[in-house]
Amino acid sequence: MDNLESRIRALEASNRRQRYSITALAGIIVGGAFIAATRPDGDATFDTVTCKAWKVVDNDGKPRISTSTSADGAAATTWADKDGKLRIITSTDAAGVAATALLDKDGKIRISTSTSATGAAATTWHDKDGKTRIGASTDAAGVAATALYDKDGKTRIGAGTLADGTAATTWLDKDGKIRISTSTNAAGVAATKWYDKDGKTRIGAGTLADGTVILPTSDLQPKP
Repeated sequence: MDNLESRIRALEASNRRQRYSITALAGIIVGGAFIAATRPDGDATFDTVTCKAWKVVDNDGKPRISTSTSADGAAATTWADKDGKLRIITSTDAAGVAATALLDKDGKIRISTSTSATGAAATTWHDKDGKTRIGASTDAAGVAATALYDKDGKTRIGAGTLADGTAATTWLDKDGKIRISTSTNAAGVAATKWYDKDGKTRIGAGTLADGTVILPTSDLQPKP
């Protein structure tokens, strides 16, 4: 359970880094788009075009699709709507991260997806205020996790599977304390624990692979 909780916390940190990286690349690509050459008259055909940046404009001359590279090894493409607001960003950087972000009409990232050089892959969903509400990820170690966040960006529910066959779900209160955890593992154990507001286990119940049922608590003793 502790391993799963640490994975969920790592997912939160990854989500924040992912958003900062995408936002920074958006600035690079937008700047490069307006430096690109002006539109020629008529049609043209080329076998090969080599450039550091290019843009596609609409009938009003507004950039709608822009692509550029930067000196630090990043490359990105953006799509803008008719009002000039960024709506889609795709990018890759020198660290091996490849990412895509979908933005709403107000320019806020609502969905972001990325893969990293470590083998991790993640997708996050954000509300209209920019707060992360759902995060899902998998990594090279065989961990798959999902987290649900409240309107303040705090993790409230986390669920995941580990490479060793463990599957678990945790529920947290508004203060970030785990209050309920339930899990099963490859050894055939299935268990649920309830915690008080101080994080102490108060009730535990489970079944073992041999059919034994256990009900230890800190306040009560099970009847024989």
